[in-house]
Amino acid sequence: MKETRKKALIQVLLCIRNTAVGLLGIMGWLLHTLLAVLTVGLISSALVCILIYAKVKPQLDECRELAYDKLAQMERTDFSMLSDTVIYDKDGRQVGLINAGHYQYVDISHISMNIQNAYIAQEDRRFKSHTGVDWIATFRAGLALLKHNGQVTQGGSTITQQVIKNTYLTQEQTFTRKIVEILLAPEIEKKYSKADIMEFYCNTNFYGHQCYGVEAASRYYFGKHAADLRVDEAAVLVGISNSPSAYDPVAHPKASLEKRNDVLKSMHETGVLSAEDYSAAIERPLTIVKQESEGTDENYQSSYAIHCAALELMKLDSFDFQYTFEDKDSYTAYMDRYKTVYTEKSDLIRAGGFKIYTSLDSGLQEMLQADIDQGLASYTELQENGKYALQGAGVIVDNQSNYVVAIVGGRGSEDQFNRAYLSARQPGSTIKPLIDYGPAFDTGEYYPTRIVDDHKWEDGPSNSGEHYYGSVTVREALNRSLNTVAWQILEDIGVNYGLNYLGEMEFQKLTYVDNGVPSLSIGGFTNGVRVVDMAKGYSTLANNGIYNDRTCITKILHEHDGEITRDMKASTKQIYRDDSAFMLTDILKGTLTAPYGTGRGLDLDGGMPAAGKTGTTNSSKDTWFCGYTRYYTTAVWVGYDIPRNMPGIYGATYAGKIWKNIMNQIHTGLEPWDWEQPESVERRVDPKNGIEDYFSTTAEMRAQQSLHDKEQKKLTDSLNADVEDFTSREINTVEDTYAVKSQYQSITSRLPLLDDGDLRARLLEQVENRYDYFEGIISQMSDTIALYEKQKAAYAAKAQEKAMKDAEEQRRQAEKDTRKNEFLQALQAVEELEYQQPNAQTLVQDAITKLPLVAGDPEQQALADRLQSAISRITTLPTEEEWVAAQAAKQAAEEQAQREALQQAQMQQNQLKSTLDREKFKWNNMEYYGPGGRPENDK
Repeated sequence: MKETRKKALIQVLLCIRNTAVGLLGIMGWLLHTLLAVLTVGLISSALVCILIYAKVKPQLDECRELAYDKLAQMERTDFSMLSDTVIYDKDGRQVGLINAGHYQYVDISHISMNIQNAYIAQEDRRFKSHTGVDWIATFRAGLALLKHNGQVTQGGSTITQQVIKNTYLTQEQTFTRKIVEILLAPEIEKKYSKADIMEFYCNTNFYGHQCYGVEAASRYYFGKHAADLRVDEAAVLVGISNSPSAYDPVAHPKASLEKRNDVLKSMHETGVLSAEDYSAAIERPLTIVKQESEGTDENYQSSYAIHCAALELMKLDSFDFQYTFEDKDSYTAYMDRYKTVYTEKSDLIRAGGFKIYTSLDSGLQEMLQADIDQGLASYTELQENGKYALQGAGVIVDNQSNYVVAIVGGRGSEDQFNRAYLSARQPGSTIKPLIDYGPAFDTGEYYPTRIVDDHKWEDGPSNSGEHYYGSVTVREALNRSLNTVAWQILEDIGVNYGLNYLGEMEFQKLTYVDNGVPSLSIGGFTNGVRVVDMAKGYSTLANNGIYNDRTCITKILHEHDGEITRDMKASTKQIYRDDSAFMLTDILKGTLTAPYGTGRGLDLDGGMPAAGKTGTTNSSKDTWFCGYTRYYTTAVWVGYDIPRNMPGIYGATYAGKIWKNIMNQIHTGLEPWDWEQPESVERRVDPKNGIEDYFSTTAEMRAQQSLHDKEQKKLTDSLNADVEDFTSREINTVEDTYAVKSQYQSITSRLPLLDDGDLRARLLEQVENRYDYFEGIISQMSDTIALYEKQKAAYAAKAQEKAMKDAEEQRRQAEKDTRKNEFLQALQAVEELEYQQPNAQTLVQDAITKLPLVAGDPEQQALADRLQSAISRITTLPTEEEWVAAQAAKQAAEEQAQREALQQAQMQQNQLKSTLDREKFKWNNMEYYGPGGRPENDK
């Protein structure tokens, strides 16, 4: 029994041991497996970390570089916005204000603690204690980053980081931006105090409605300074800056109120607002003042100044300006580039921070505005937009400084559209001195006494009133403004040659479509020209042909960068020769004084020397007067915004009178000042027509060169065209072989006449290379060519034989015609007998003798019958005495009829004279006595 129990106990112990061993084995296996999994996990994690680091490292490096660059260039001024751009006239008086938000930087002592506490409670509760980064908030944002597959969905930025974002970075939520914020924030906190950072933050936030900075927002929404904000008002602004569009209290008052209360709740939770103050604040209604600040009100002076300032900024960036264009592609590419850069500079100016100093004279501006308004006062028709229908624009340039000093873009100061530089209109005849006569004088081929033929021709222009004067001098042609002469001159010197002069004077609005268009000679442009460009063009003539690119900008200051135009220098260039400008000016004086001048009567008071030109387009849709003295140049345009006919209005009427009025005013007190005759100009008699006038001493030499240049251009154009045709030809027939040989000989015989050696060599190489190619083909066609020439010779022989036969037939026919004509003359002599002349028998005998000459002729019988009829008629004719008596009676009857008609006409004339005398007596009586027959006064 005991033994049995003993065995059972042993078995139990063995079972327990085996179980324990099994459990230990299982635990060992589990531990081994766990260690293996951990090892694999650690290795995998390490690999993943390495891969992540390898992927992120370039971004981290980029962030470090970006952060360093920002920190190295950081200045205190970076944390303030730009103030309004202000424009000043020549005397330093403000003439324009460009509203950039009316930004005003305020220091921390002028920012209410209410708004500071509100920002801390709502945006960054650990602001006072962290060192730039709130790692708890950052960790929370990091978890969200992982949860959303690397997409930034929530903040974590401190106020310090937001200052960095507002000032240096974009608003886009990206990993790179967040890393840069984290890297920069501690460095900024080392450099600036917490108070500085809060000050920067309040001054760089945007609050909607063009309100940048807390001061502008406080004034707009509540009509008070930022230092005076109540806690509920401060909460409103804090809420707006979180999302200006969503919490705009003007557009979304309910959302703004809810956001305000949310901010107040945060302030209560952080302990800066007691329960009592919190309750009082949330009970306050949302009250918005909307105190509008002075807005941008652009006038003619300020809008032009901004335009010119943008151009100056483009020049400082070395923008490559272009004014004439070869083709559509170059024009389109340039305009795209120009518009992009111009818009960028214009927006930059309007964004604020600039002080623009100009040459604009407000006194002259007021005079010019008044003269335009008064000159057109009788036209009161309004457009649908309330603006005057008939408009005017004018520009004054100071010829001594070359600055624009006055620019008026329309009638009245309420119309802000500046037609003087924004609008382009057809210039009519005012363009003639600039594009036709000035360039023509420069060639030396044209001068005041040169004779030109004024006549109407097919497809050519017409003169005003359809008047044509035949042979006239250039002086008279320009004073009369003859279109046909201007057209001939521009075609002679080359349309593009004249157009380039406008390009050199920086005329805007030109286009590739204008190239080669002869109607430019009389103002037929695609887009038209600007008033300001015409004023600068005529100012060039006034300044002896020298163009100066000054506009109205004298200086540009930027509140961060200082004077940015300190290196600005005017660019001058000789456009017209000084002798050409002098002679042209002398002719244009005649516009005002010559009996046939189109602007006669517009000469200035006090004997002030002046020159100018009228301009009137078809149907008077645009009328101009451009004129100048040594002191000033003024250009005036009058017309409708939407062009329409203006019957009876010409350049000399309204535009001319406005010009005369303003020029007389601005020259008051100035001494008469005439142009000095250049050394290269002399006065002598033209040997061709005996007329005395001015001549350039170098004209003949320049004329020869000009003629040579024109011949060379013509030769160059023809050779280029021929070579292009030659090198593109192919030989398909035998006839083609002869054509290429002939063309090759023509080209190679003319190439030596070309002056341009490089072009000559290049064209010759192209021709020779192509001819070598042709010779290879011709060689292969030698048998065909020989056969063709044989056939051609046979055809030629047949043609010659036929020609000989035709010639023989023509000779025989000519002989027949000669014999027939001999008889016809004899026959005619018989048929024309009027009476029985003594030689009638002789004439008859002569005709009978010559009748055999028409033997074999198809009309032989008819001619014989005519002769027989003529012989029979002789017997019926009167004798010579009878015929003479009849003629005398006929003449007597005709003379009697003439006498009677004369007597009748005399009686009618006497009756008419008597009637006129009675009427004259009657009207004279009425003029003296009045309609009632009694004296009106004692005249």
